[in-house]
Formats: sequence, structure tokens, C-alpha cells
Amino acid sequence: MAAKIYCIDTSALIAAWYERYKPNRFPKLWQQLDQLIASDRLVSSTLVLRECSKRSEELHGWLKPREAMFIMPDEAVQSQVDHIVNTYTGLVSAGKEKFQADPFVIALAKAQGYTVVTEETGIGSLGKIPGVCNAMKVDCINLMHLIDEEDWVLG
Repeated sequence: MAAKIYCIDTSALIAAWYERYKPNRFPKLWQQLDQLIASDRLVSSTLVLRECSKRSEELHGWLKPREAMFIMPDEAVQSQVDHIVNTYTGLVSAGKEKFQADPFVIALAKAQGYTVVTEETGIGSLGKIPGVCNAMKVDCINLMHLIDEEDWVLG
């Protein structure tokens, strides 16, 4: 069986960096994430890099040298994005930036068969990543599930 490829959302990166797995407290996690990135198994949309640049100078500083993990939307992804924003209208709510990353993360995962990693909750909500992933039959997990799936021991 081929190794799973993960498509990470802004919420997972921000939550990990500031709330759950701060690099100064969990350096091994960030080393493990680096290994996933180096083996092309942790990717995301270029819009996630842009969102992170606006939300966190420190996190953006860590991500910038890893810019190759961020994928520009191609035709297949853009087609999925169009479907998502037209079908799941609650995902991109009024007042939010028009081209927020959420639909692009889901679309990339759908188009390529990747697993979404997000810290959003709400599998029953079509206004949240897990709910849209569920409706679209896209695997969706949080960071702790990624750690479990990869069988990482961080202590």
C-alpha cells in the first residue's frame, strides 16, 4: 500500500504552532513534519502559505524555506474549488476573504486522493472543512490522528 499523503489546512498549522505542539516544547513533531515534507507526503495549497503569512510571522518564517510543499491549483483542483464554493456555500462565508484556503485544501485532497489535516471540528456542518470533506468522501483527520497514523512517538 502506498504511503498516505496529507494536505494540511491553516488551522492545523496555527493550532500546532501556538496552542498544541509549540516547536520549543515538541521539537520532534516539527522534525517529523519536516520529514513528511521532504518526502512529499505533507502538502498544501499555496493559499495556506498566504494565510499563514498574514496570521503568523514566526510560522510563516518556518514555512517559507519549505515553500515547495505548497501547490498551485491546477485545472482539476480549480474545477473542484468551483464545485465546492457553489455547492457548500457556508464554507466561504460573507466577510471572509474571497479566496480563502479552505476550499482549495479540500479540492486538492479530492483531486489527488490526499487526506485533509485540519483542527476544525464539525463533521455535521457543511460550513466546516470536516463536514464538506465528509460530504465529498474525502478523508479528513486532525493532527493527533496524523501522529497516530504515522506511529510517531514524540516523547
